[in-house]
Amino acid sequence: MHTCVYWAHLDPEASWCDSNNLSLPTPLGAKSTLQLALLDDMFVPANDYDIALTIVPKCPALHDYHASLGARYLTRSVFESLDAWQLAGTPAWPDIFASMQTSGEEAVAFSAVQDILSSSIQSPYAYLAGAPASGEHPTPELSAIRYANSKSTITQLCHQLEIPGLGVVIEQQDDINRLLELDCPFVLKEAFGVSGKGAYLVKEQRITERLVRHFQKQSASGKYGGLVAQPWLDIEIDFSSQWHIDKQGEITFIGLCQVENKGFRFSGIELCCQALCDVVAQSNYDTHVRRLLSELFKRGYFGPVCVDSALLQDSTVYAVIEVNARESMGSIALRWQEKLSLSNAVRLRQYDVHYQSPLKLEVMLNKLAARGALLKSGQLGGIVPLTASSLALSPQSSLAKGRWIQLECASRSSDYYRTILQSCLLEMGASLQ
Repeated sequence: MHTCVYWAHLDPEASWCDSNNLSLPTPLGAKSTLQLALLDDMFVPANDYDIALTIVPKCPALHDYHASLGARYLTRSVFESLDAWQLAGTPAWPDIFASMQTSGEEAVAFSAVQDILSSSIQSPYAYLAGAPASGEHPTPELSAIRYANSKSTITQLCHQLEIPGLGVVIEQQDDINRLLELDCPFVLKEAFGVSGKGAYLVKEQRITERLVRHFQKQSASGKYGGLVAQPWLDIEIDFSSQWHIDKQGEITFIGLCQVENKGFRFSGIELCCQALCDVVAQSNYDTHVRRLLSELFKRGYFGPVCVDSALLQDSTVYAVIEVNARESMGSIALRWQEKLSLSNAVRLRQYDVHYQSPLKLEVMLNKLAARGALLKSGQLGGIVPLTASSLALSPQSSLAKGRWIQLECASRSSDYYRTILQSCLLEMGASLQ
């Protein structure tokens, strides 16, 4: 019996970026927040004997609550407390891996983490350079990871494989000038970016002209490639498919999720989408995606893959908008559904929460339970909070913003659960954005 260790660095694109690539002006890109590092407490292992390795200890009340629903597993943390993590300068996984490779006190401090990672089968949210690996459980090379995740290389690969797609890859100076020929609106994306970061909707020709001047300056300084221009699609439904490529190249389909977005930003997932599954099954979707994933394996990548896709208003299935060769919110939601033996009527929702002082999850659980909104063992409906640490940081000013992620089970609407959540937060001096 092999133990799997699950760990999550939820901003892996920052570790894959190539500084030589063209990039959007910085005011157009969103900044990573401190709370992003603390969303790893929503990662759930598949088996009771597997380990969830988080940056700071998972909230005991949250862990006990999940166990009461059947989600039992082992937990370990890099730091012994939230305060210890902040005192160390709030290092993320890339910083921790860099410290492991030194010969000083920092390496000794992380030796226990290195032992866990190197002696278990790793199931990370995403593969990162520097993560300990054994010969028995190898990980892909960084070049293969970058290739599989780059929006520009995926666009080129889709063209080569004759997978329908309308993206334009911007490589050299002449390609930059091609932007002026595109009809507005269109979406401009950096090679690596997620959930709104590194993406911009170009609505007017004058914005195109300004961006072209910006890229021309970068090109003159030696930067090139890494940009993709995609038409603004008339989308009826955003969806994603979750896959896994094993070390022998076998491709396994995991599931399909309808994705809820607000602009470019992810806000939720619907796991109950049989009508969508039927439409997708009648298209060439499976054939296109499997051909694409086979090519990624030939290029050296194996592991989790999420393919972002869309159903257009004219019923066309647009198979590949982009590829995220990592875990996704969809695969995490599907694993929770399986772990808790939930019905198909399951949603995942993500909310921004403003708060003035750290929130105590025990209090929040009690308030939700008092309103009959908290899922309990044996009940058919309710919500399951998945995160806690993101709302436990002390505000650096009078107000802080964290993220609340929850599963919703049963026939009640998201608006119903959102209203209850807002009411509970207001009683604790916090609010939904």
